[in-house]
Amino acid sequence: MPPPLPRTRSRLPFDPAPFGRAARNGAPLVYGVLVVACLGVAAYMKLIMQMPLMSGYVIAPAIGALWFALRLFMSWAAKD
Repeated sequence: MPPPLPRTRSRLPFDPAPFGRAARNGAPLVYGVLVVACLGVAAYMKLIMQMPLMSGYVIAPAIGALWFALRLFMSWAAKD
């Protein structure tokens, strides 16, 4: 005699926004803070630590600032 088949559970309803409006309204603030922080690190490494402009210590935070600036722009331009 074959073993019994496992019982299938019904799926819970999917919640597309589990944190609701608070996460959507707080995202631009977080992205803005990250842009300022990344730019600050890049400027510190270039101006204070005298790293070359093409050094990874300067370029990596600058690219991060660009990335988070893009995310900030996309969150402001999002249509509800």
